[in-house]
Amino acid sequence: MTGPPPQRPHEPVPGNPYVRPPVPSAPARSATGAVVWILVAAVLAAVGAGVGAYAVLKEDGDAGSGGFREPVAREPGVPAGPSGSGERTDRPGADGGGKPRHVDVNAGREPGEAKGRLYLNHQRLPGGGTSPNDLWAADGLVVQALYDTVTAYRVRDGEQAWSLRLPAPVCDTPLNAGDGGKVVVAYTNGNTSGSRKCDRLQQIDLRTGAKGWHRRLVERGVGDRTSTVHLAVSGGTLAVAQEYVVHGFRLSDGKRIFTEPRRRTGPCLLEDVAGGERLLYVDSCAPGAPKAHDEVRRVDPRSGRTAWRYRTKVGWNVGKVYSVDPLVLAVRNTEEYEKWAVVAVDGDGKQRSWTRLDRGPHTFEMCTGAGDSGEGVQNCPGGVVNGDTLYLASEPEDRAALGRNKVVAFDLATGKARWSAAVGKGKQGRQLTPVREAGAGKRPGVVVYVRAQTGMPGRTVRFAASGGRPEVLLRHPTPAREWETFMFAGETLYSGGRFFVTPTRLDPDSPIEDDKDQGRMLSVGR
Repeated sequence: MTGPPPQRPHEPVPGNPYVRPPVPSAPARSATGAVVWILVAAVLAAVGAGVGAYAVLKEDGDAGSGGFREPVAREPGVPAGPSGSGERTDRPGADGGGKPRHVDVNAGREPGEAKGRLYLNHQRLPGGGTSPNDLWAADGLVVQALYDTVTAYRVRDGEQAWSLRLPAPVCDTPLNAGDGGKVVVAYTNGNTSGSRKCDRLQQIDLRTGAKGWHRRLVERGVGDRTSTVHLAVSGGTLAVAQEYVVHGFRLSDGKRIFTEPRRRTGPCLLEDVAGGERLLYVDSCAPGAPKAHDEVRRVDPRSGRTAWRYRTKVGWNVGKVYSVDPLVLAVRNTEEYEKWAVVAVDGDGKQRSWTRLDRGPHTFEMCTGAGDSGEGVQNCPGGVVNGDTLYLASEPEDRAALGRNKVVAFDLATGKARWSAAVGKGKQGRQLTPVREAGAGKRPGVVVYVRAQTGMPGRTVRFAASGGRPEVLLRHPTPAREWETFMFAGETLYSGGRFFVTPTRLDPDSPIEDDKDQGRMLSVGR
């Protein structure tokens, strides 16, 4: 047994050319099957005997550039063009001439519909296209990283606030920002050959777009490579998972404050890190063996010390982390891939509830079938935790036609479904996606995106914690329907009364007939 197959990527569906098997921006992390474990164990044993395999690339604290170009920031606060979508480029990542095109998605709005703002992509993309990264909210802004550029938009009016271009494509982003509205992104060394590394870090102030410290990651030995890294931010700490080792850096100045080496007790290897209100490590233990399982460790972000650990049932591994506080995990059976469950864990690392989701009155697919494509353990659409409730989107009744589905609320204390709700009936039924909410003013319940489809514009609604009929927060503008339909909800965020949605993927060619441009994001608000 070599472990379960990887999660399926977003699958192509009729009328949705954005949903294609993705092309990773960096080499994907290797699986942890039995063969991999045997090989890694042998090499690690050699290292313990004094056989070094990787040279140190750069010493900690070295302030030199290491031969790579520093990020270049456009002046913060400069108003954007009419579309607020930046500049057109003539090659991947390059600045070009020409006035950006603007599409007015408000001309012809119906009564009662909110105002929308479409951001066209004027950055020429690589031949394989790219996927937008995480959306962050900070100080009245929503910030998006796309390919090699990070751009901020004001929540109050949707206008562009600032833009920062990096020297090379972004290869990983944390799900959330940290103290003081600071975030760190990882970008590549720019090589296109087999020596490509995800080994550059850049701190960014999300409020102003100012670039802070930047550094080059060090490979200290076997199990500490930077072919793929994952980032997590918790408070004032940045955790960087380099293969099987975690390094902790102070978010404010980039100083390394701890290193979590390969575990010396038990046959466990680091899989990933998760951040937010808590810092977590996910370990894979004895993969391929009869007692294979995973462990989730809660870690002190200031010291890297383990506070407690939760061990999954034998034969189950952690697929994704829906929430770090309260801790809610999606776990999958290693022998029967279609079997999966949601586990709620208390503040001491003890299991609260276990809910099987491959059976029952509703049909679910983990993360709505989204593939990992090198993304971290926290990237999982289709589920939101608010309070002591998990809200999940069920599979559509008519998958091929993007038909109606339901939002189901689960009590984390008992694991039982509290209620389920749908919007519309029959052919008028709508597809629903729970939306992550950021910023102040959060209310009980869940914000839900009612996806746009042929003949019907999108909606943003809120279901109360007790269920019932949803409150309509925003009626999306009818003129934006075609653009919105092709976006299909890659990333969604609700902040400050405004809804944001990005495509699952951006390709060099537009999916809209007779149109050369693509929408990189749509925002809707009052």
